[in-house]
Amino acid sequence: MRNLRKKPKPDEAKKDPDGIVVIRERDPEMCGGTSTTLDTKAPKEIRSENMILFDATSALGHQSSADVRRPDIAYVSAFAVPAGKGSFVFLETGNGSRRRDEKTQSAALLKENIFPKLCRLVRECRLADRNGYQSHTYGLLENFGGTVSICYEDGEKISYSNNQSPVLTYEAGVRIAEFFENAMKGERQELPDVGDLASIRFSEDRAGGGFTKAELTLNGDGTGTNRKKSRFDVHVYESTKEVSADTVSVIKENIEKCRLFAWKDLPGNGYGGGANETLEFVFRDGREITVRSDRLLPYQISRGFFNIQLEMTTKH
Repeated sequence: MRNLRKKPKPDEAKKDPDGIVVIRERDPEMCGGTSTTLDTKAPKEIRSENMILFDATSALGHQSSADVRRPDIAYVSAFAVPAGKGSFVFLETGNGSRRRDEKTQSAALLKENIFPKLCRLVRECRLADRNGYQSHTYGLLENFGGTVSICYEDGEKISYSNNQSPVLTYEAGVRIAEFFENAMKGERQELPDVGDLASIRFSEDRAGGGFTKAELTLNGDGTGTNRKKSRFDVHVYESTKEVSADTVSVIKENIEKCRLFAWKDLPGNGYGGGANETLEFVFRDGREITVRSDRLLPYQISRGFFNIQLEMTTKH
Protein backbone atom coordinates (compact mmCIF):
# COMPACT_ATOMS: atom_id res chain seq x y z
CA MET A 1 0.00 0.00 0.00
CA ARG A 2 1.38 3.39 -0.97
CA ASN A 3 1.43 6.16 1.61
CA LEU A 4 1.88 8.96 -0.92
CA ARG A 5 -0.82 11.14 -2.31
CA LYS A 6 -0.66 13.03 -5.57
CA LYS A 7 1.99 15.74 -5.56
CA PRO A 8 0.70 19.21 -6.45
CA LYS A 9 1.76 20.87 -9.65
CA PRO A 10 4.07 23.87 -9.17
CA ASP A 11 1.39 26.39 -10.12
CA GLU A 12 -1.02 24.96 -7.55
CA ALA A 13 1.11 26.45 -4.78
CA LYS A 14 0.10 29.92 -5.94
CA LYS A 15 -3.56 29.09 -5.37
CA ASP A 16 -3.02 28.09 -1.74
CA PRO A 17 -4.01 31.12 0.41
CA ASP A 18 -1.60 30.19 3.21
CA GLY A 19 1.20 29.18 0.88
CA ILE A 20 1.40 25.69 2.41
CA VAL A 21 1.68 22.86 -0.10
CA VAL A 22 1.29 19.23 0.96
CA ILE A 23 4.00 17.35 -0.90
CA ARG A 24 3.45 14.01 0.82
CA GLU A 25 0.67 13.04 3.19
CA ARG A 26 0.69 10.07 5.50
CA ASP A 27 -2.32 7.79 5.43
CA PRO A 28 -3.73 8.09 8.99
CA GLU A 29 -4.55 4.35 9.01
CA MET A 30 -1.02 3.37 8.11
CA CYS A 31 1.78 2.45 10.50
CA GLY A 32 4.76 4.61 9.60
CA GLY A 33 4.79 6.77 6.50
CA THR A 34 6.01 10.29 5.81
CA SER A 35 4.35 13.71 5.94
CA THR A 36 6.01 16.54 4.01
CA THR A 37 4.92 20.15 3.52
CA LEU A 38 6.43 23.24 1.96
CA ASP A 39 5.69 26.84 2.92
CA THR A 40 6.02 28.60 -0.41
CA LYS A 41 5.91 32.00 1.30
CA ALA A 42 9.00 31.31 3.41
CA PRO A 43 11.74 33.72 2.26
CA LYS A 44 14.96 32.46 0.75
CA GLU A 45 16.70 35.77 1.38
CA ILE A 46 16.71 37.34 4.87
CA ARG A 47 16.98 41.12 5.12
CA SER A 48 17.05 41.48 8.89
CA GLU A 49 20.31 41.94 10.77
CA ASN A 50 18.81 41.52 14.27
CA MET A 51 18.86 37.81 15.06
CA ILE A 52 17.27 36.73 18.36
CA LEU A 53 17.56 32.93 18.08
CA PHE A 54 19.90 30.50 16.37
CA ASP A 55 19.04 26.82 16.81
CA ALA A 56 20.42 24.20 14.41
CA THR A 57 20.78 20.47 15.00
CA SER A 58 21.69 17.98 12.30
CA ALA A 59 23.58 14.92 11.28
CA LEU A 60 25.96 16.14 8.60
CA GLY A 61 25.77 15.49 4.90
CA HIS A 62 28.21 13.16 3.16
CA GLN A 63 31.77 14.26 2.54
CA SER A 64 34.41 12.28 0.67
CA SER A 65 37.10 10.74 2.86
CA ALA A 66 39.75 12.66 0.93
CA ASP A 67 38.23 16.00 1.86
CA VAL A 68 37.10 15.60 5.47
CA ARG A 69 38.34 18.61 7.43
CA ARG A 70 36.95 17.52 10.80
CA PRO A 71 36.55 13.73 11.01
CA ASP A 72 35.47 14.14 14.65
CA ILE A 73 32.28 15.95 13.60
CA ALA A 74 29.43 14.01 11.98
CA TYR A 75 26.72 15.69 14.08
CA VAL A 76 26.31 19.24 15.35
CA SER A 77 23.81 21.00 17.61
CA ALA A 78 24.34 24.74 18.09
CA PHE A 79 22.16 27.22 19.98
CA ALA A 80 22.43 30.93 20.78
CA VAL A 81 20.13 33.58 22.26
CA PRO A 82 20.81 37.13 23.49
CA ALA A 83 21.51 37.38 27.21
CA GLY A 84 21.62 40.96 28.43
CA LYS A 85 24.25 42.70 26.30
CA GLY A 86 25.97 39.39 25.56
CA SER A 87 25.10 35.92 24.29
CA PHE A 88 24.21 32.55 25.75
CA VAL A 89 25.66 29.79 23.56
CA PHE A 90 25.56 26.00 23.53
CA LEU A 91 27.38 23.52 21.33
CA GLU A 92 27.18 19.74 21.09
CA THR A 93 29.19 17.79 18.52
CA GLY A 94 29.64 14.08 17.93
CA ASN A 95 31.15 11.53 15.62
CA GLY A 96 27.68 10.34 14.70
CA SER A 97 23.98 11.25 15.18
CA ARG A 98 22.85 8.26 17.22
CA ARG A 99 22.54 8.13 21.00
CA ARG A 100 25.37 5.64 21.39
CA ASP A 101 27.83 7.84 19.52
CA GLU A 102 30.29 9.90 21.51
CA LYS A 103 29.27 13.53 22.01
CA THR A 104 30.79 16.54 23.74
CA GLN A 105 28.85 19.48 25.17
CA SER A 106 29.75 22.99 26.24
CA ALA A 107 27.75 26.09 27.18
CA ALA A 108 28.80 29.62 28.05
CA LEU A 109 27.49 33.08 28.86
CA LEU A 110 29.59 35.41 26.70
CA LYS A 111 30.16 39.13 27.00
CA GLU A 112 30.22 39.47 23.21
CA ASN A 113 27.11 39.96 21.09
CA ILE A 114 27.86 37.29 18.48
CA PHE A 115 24.68 37.78 16.43
CA PRO A 116 26.00 40.17 13.77
CA LYS A 117 28.64 37.54 12.96
CA LEU A 118 26.01 34.78 13.06
CA CYS A 119 23.89 36.71 10.54
CA ARG A 120 26.83 36.74 8.13
CA LEU A 121 27.46 33.02 8.69
CA VAL A 122 23.82 32.20 7.92
CA ARG A 123 24.07 34.06 4.60
CA GLU A 124 27.44 32.55 3.70
CA CYS A 125 26.17 29.01 4.40
CA ARG A 126 22.90 29.75 2.56
CA LEU A 127 20.86 28.34 5.43
CA ALA A 128 17.67 29.95 4.11
CA ASP A 129 17.72 27.97 0.85
CA ARG A 130 15.50 25.20 2.32
CA ASN A 131 13.30 27.53 4.33
CA GLY A 132 9.75 26.28 4.80
CA TYR A 133 10.42 22.59 4.12
CA GLN A 134 9.14 20.23 6.84
CA SER A 135 9.27 16.44 6.59
CA HIS A 136 8.59 13.84 9.27
CA THR A 137 8.88 10.07 8.88
CA TYR A 138 6.92 8.20 11.53
CA GLY A 139 8.40 5.28 13.42
CA LEU A 140 12.08 6.25 13.30
CA LEU A 141 13.76 5.39 16.58
CA GLU A 142 16.44 8.07 16.27
CA ASN A 143 16.87 11.35 14.47
CA PHE A 144 18.93 10.81 11.34
CA GLY A 145 18.20 14.33 10.11
CA GLY A 146 17.73 17.56 11.99
CA THR A 147 16.05 20.93 12.38
CA VAL A 148 16.96 24.55 11.78
CA SER A 149 15.16 27.42 13.53
CA ILE A 150 16.50 30.96 13.22
CA CYS A 151 14.43 33.97 14.30
CA TYR A 152 14.86 37.70 13.82
CA GLU A 153 13.51 40.65 15.75
CA ASP A 154 11.36 41.94 12.89
CA GLY A 155 9.53 38.60 12.55
CA GLU A 156 11.54 37.06 9.73
CA LYS A 157 12.51 33.45 10.35
CA ILE A 158 14.16 30.40 8.86
CA SER A 159 12.56 27.09 9.73
CA TYR A 160 12.93 23.64 8.20
CA SER A 161 13.28 20.04 9.35
CA ASN A 162 13.69 16.47 8.19
CA ASN A 163 14.11 13.58 10.65
CA GLN A 164 15.16 11.13 7.93
CA SER A 165 18.15 12.85 6.32
CA PRO A 166 20.59 15.68 7.19
CA VAL A 167 19.41 19.27 6.88
CA LEU A 168 22.95 20.68 6.96
CA THR A 169 25.76 19.99 4.52
CA TYR A 170 29.05 18.78 5.92
CA GLU A 171 30.69 22.12 5.14
CA ALA A 172 27.92 24.16 6.81
CA GLY A 173 27.91 21.93 9.90
CA VAL A 174 31.67 22.20 10.37
CA ARG A 175 31.61 25.97 9.88
CA ILE A 176 28.85 26.31 12.49
CA ALA A 177 30.71 24.08 14.96
CA GLU A 178 33.97 25.99 14.50
CA PHE A 179 32.18 29.34 14.82
CA PHE A 180 30.76 28.32 18.21
CA GLU A 181 34.03 26.76 19.34
CA ASN A 182 35.86 30.02 18.60
CA ALA A 183 33.11 32.13 20.21
CA MET A 184 33.45 30.18 23.46
CA LYS A 185 37.12 31.12 23.64
CA GLY A 186 36.05 34.74 24.10
CA GLU A 187 35.52 36.59 27.37
CA ARG A 188 32.76 35.16 29.50
CA GLN A 189 30.37 36.87 31.86
CA GLU A 190 31.27 36.00 35.42
CA LEU A 191 28.92 33.61 37.18
CA PRO A 192 28.86 32.90 40.94
CA ASP A 193 30.78 29.92 42.31
CA VAL A 194 28.43 27.03 43.01
CA GLY A 195 30.58 26.29 46.07
CA ASP A 196 29.31 29.51 47.67
CA LEU A 197 25.68 28.37 47.74
CA ALA A 198 23.92 28.43 51.11
CA SER A 199 20.48 27.21 50.01
CA ILE A 200 18.15 26.58 47.08
CA ARG A 201 14.46 27.45 47.17
CA PHE A 202 11.84 26.01 44.82
CA SER A 203 8.39 27.54 44.39
CA GLU A 204 5.41 26.55 42.26
CA ASP A 205 1.97 28.18 42.32
CA ARG A 206 -0.94 26.21 40.89
CA ALA A 207 -4.51 27.08 39.95
CA GLY A 208 -7.03 27.02 42.77
CA GLY A 209 -4.56 28.04 45.45
CA GLY A 210 -2.37 24.96 45.27
CA PHE A 211 1.37 25.35 45.73
CA THR A 212 4.62 23.57 46.46
CA LYS A 213 7.50 25.26 48.22
CA ALA A 214 10.76 23.63 49.19
CA GLU A 215 14.08 24.79 50.58
CA LEU A 216 17.30 22.81 50.46
CA THR A 217 19.74 24.11 53.07
CA LEU A 218 23.34 23.14 52.35
CA ASN A 219 25.33 22.07 55.40
CA GLY A 220 29.02 22.62 56.03
CA ASP A 221 29.80 18.88 55.74
CA GLY A 222 28.48 18.70 52.18
CA THR A 223 25.08 17.24 53.09
CA GLY A 224 21.76 19.08 53.00
CA THR A 225 18.37 19.36 54.67
CA ASN A 226 15.27 19.65 52.48
CA ARG A 227 12.01 21.05 53.86
CA LYS A 228 8.90 20.88 51.69
CA LYS A 229 5.38 22.26 52.06
CA SER A 230 2.61 21.55 49.55
CA ARG A 231 -1.07 22.26 49.24
CA PHE A 232 -3.45 20.06 47.22
CA ASP A 233 -7.13 21.01 47.40
CA VAL A 234 -7.60 21.98 51.06
CA HIS A 235 -4.88 19.71 52.41
CA VAL A 236 -1.42 20.97 53.34
CA TYR A 237 1.47 18.55 53.67
CA GLU A 238 4.88 19.17 55.20
CA SER A 239 7.99 17.03 55.25
CA THR A 240 11.68 17.18 56.09
CA LYS A 241 14.39 15.02 54.55
CA GLU A 242 18.13 14.75 55.00
CA VAL A 243 20.00 14.85 51.68
CA SER A 244 23.25 12.96 51.22
CA ALA A 245 26.52 14.60 50.21
CA ASP A 246 26.48 12.58 46.96
CA THR A 247 23.07 13.99 46.03
CA VAL A 248 24.14 17.55 46.86
CA SER A 249 27.22 17.04 44.69
CA VAL A 250 25.06 15.86 41.77
CA ILE A 251 22.83 18.94 42.16
CA LYS A 252 25.85 21.24 42.04
CA GLU A 253 27.22 19.45 38.97
CA ASN A 254 23.83 19.84 37.30
CA ILE A 255 23.84 23.59 38.03
CA GLU A 256 27.26 24.02 36.43
CA LYS A 257 26.67 21.74 33.44
CA CYS A 258 23.37 23.44 32.55
CA ARG A 259 24.65 26.94 33.40
CA LEU A 260 21.58 27.53 35.57
CA PHE A 261 22.94 30.76 37.06
CA ALA A 262 22.89 32.24 33.52
CA TRP A 263 19.19 31.48 32.98
CA LYS A 264 18.08 34.69 34.67
CA ASP A 265 19.12 36.68 31.57
CA LEU A 266 17.47 34.39 29.00
CA PRO A 267 14.19 35.08 27.16
CA GLY A 268 11.09 33.00 27.78
CA ASN A 269 10.29 30.11 25.47
CA GLY A 270 6.91 31.53 24.49
CA TYR A 271 5.02 28.42 25.59
CA GLY A 272 4.43 29.28 29.23
CA GLY A 273 3.70 26.13 31.18
CA GLY A 274 6.43 26.58 33.76
CA ALA A 275 5.96 30.32 34.22
CA ASN A 276 4.98 29.85 37.87
CA GLU A 277 7.96 27.63 38.73
CA THR A 278 11.09 29.28 40.11
CA LEU A 279 14.39 28.31 41.66
CA GLU A 280 16.03 30.83 43.95
CA PHE A 281 19.73 30.35 44.63
CA VAL A 282 20.90 31.99 47.85
CA PHE A 283 24.62 32.51 48.48
CA ARG A 284 26.51 32.80 51.74
CA ASP A 285 27.25 36.50 51.14
CA GLY A 286 23.52 37.27 50.77
CA ARG A 287 23.35 37.40 46.97
CA GLU A 288 20.32 35.80 45.33
CA ILE A 289 19.64 34.59 41.77
CA THR A 290 16.12 33.64 40.68
CA VAL A 291 15.51 31.62 37.51
CA ARG A 292 12.34 30.31 35.88
CA SER A 293 11.76 26.98 34.22
CA ASP A 294 10.20 28.41 31.03
CA ARG A 295 13.42 29.78 29.53
CA LEU A 296 14.40 29.45 25.87
CA LEU A 297 17.06 26.74 25.89
CA PRO A 298 18.36 23.78 23.87
CA TYR A 299 16.64 20.57 24.88
CA GLN A 300 19.95 19.01 25.97
CA ILE A 301 20.17 21.28 29.04
CA SER A 302 16.58 22.47 29.46
CA ARG A 303 15.96 19.64 31.98
CA GLY A 304 18.49 21.16 34.35
CA PHE A 305 15.71 22.94 36.25
CA PHE A 306 13.52 19.85 36.44
CA ASN A 307 16.36 17.68 37.74
CA ILE A 308 16.70 19.91 40.80
CA GLN A 309 12.92 20.22 41.21
CA LEU A 310 12.70 16.42 41.17
CA GLU A 311 15.20 16.07 44.00
CA MET A 312 13.53 18.75 46.12
CA THR A 313 9.84 17.93 45.64
CA THR A 314 9.39 14.33 44.50
CA LYS A 315 12.07 12.13 46.03
CA HIS A 316 10.59 12.23 49.51
